[in-house]
Amino acid sequence: MTVRGKQVLIMLATAGLAGCGGGSSQQEPTGYLSLGVSDAPLHSTQKVCITFDDVELKRAGDGPPFLVDLPQTKVNLLDFQGMNAAPLLFNEEVPAGEYLWMRLVIDASQGGIGGQGDSGDPNVCDGAASYFVMDDENTYNIVVPSGDQNGLKMIGGFTVPVNASADFTAEWDMMQSMTEPPGLSPDVIVRPVIKLVNNAEVGALSGRVSADLAAAEGCEPAVFVFDNTDPDQSDVGVSDIAATGIVSSVDNADGTTGYEYEIGFLLAGQDSYEAAFTCDGMNFVEPDEGMNPFDIVAGEMTVIDFL
Repeated sequence: MTVRGKQVLIMLATAGLAGCGGGSSQQEPTGYLSLGVSDAPLHSTQKVCITFDDVELKRAGDGPPFLVDLPQTKVNLLDFQGMNAAPLLFNEEVPAGEYLWMRLVIDASQGGIGGQGDSGDPNVCDGAASYFVMDDENTYNIVVPSGDQNGLKMIGGFTVPVNASADFTAEWDMMQSMTEPPGLSPDVIVRPVIKLVNNAEVGALSGRVSADLAAAEGCEPAVFVFDNTDPDQSDVGVSDIAATGIVSSVDNADGTTGYEYEIGFLLAGQDSYEAAFTCDGMNFVEPDEGMNPFDIVAGEMTVIDFL
């Protein structure tokens, strides 16, 4: 299905998000909404530039959705990995109460102008619309098909409490989202894998990876987190993946090269997670010392190494 026009709406999946509210006045009570966006990064990519135009909110009841304007925020998702998030809204005053869903309005159309005018600086997103630039400096226009408005259905709502703040992050897993259909270049289809999480209910996972694993010839090292699923099972699919993160090289104090990863915004209080290292997304290596399964605690960092 093609997309026409500039703007594309992405419905964010929401799970188990709750707040508390109360009190009343003659005027409609309000609360404050903060929203950030974070990403699980891609290999061999200089930058992933997304232009966010608006946030659309739908309250419970019969009223229509309403838009919260953004100053056309352009974000390089590669700058916001792990527990880092780019702020889209900060303490935006909105009506308090129950909400059914939230959408991001982004500029991502087929045959669009993503990347036009980009200066070539790998650290700056100054091109038009939404696009990404590979290490070989090839630039691709990002397309979000309109069908994904239905494909990313919500599975719950969220609450903005009265005279208090609700703080969420949209965790965008670009590694799971992108496909490059033949004949569409320079367009690349993105079917966004996004989860909206309450920042008070999440923790993070990090650890080290041995050079024997991460620096193997031809390896694109990554760590996958599975939601209460054994990664050795033959029927494991995309729906079982809770999050992904790439493994990056770091300079150790003794002059050697180390390898580390960090995966943020994992929901706490769920059934246990399992983690696995992979070079190719297919052949999994279990962590050391039988650390699967593991739990995530809100506000804390869980450490699992692959050594």
